[in-house]
Amino acid sequence: MNEGELDRLRQAVDRLMNGQREALEAVEQAFEESEGIEQGTLVDLQDILEGAYEDARSILGGSEGSEL
Repeated sequence: MNEGELDRLRQAVDRLMNGQREALEAVEQAFEESEGIEQGTLVDLQDILEGAYEDARSILGGSEGSEL
């Protein structure tokens, strides 16, 4: 693996980890504000995780049919 590929992999992993952290923060906030997770929070979580996934695919140059 060359340095460029390694850098892209690091960027993708960083983005996925940041998306997961954002999702966990949203869950924590939902639990603090109410008895459970509301529909809007679930939509936010889905958006965060999908965005992180798509960003990582883009960084790695993945196509629609390929896996990370």
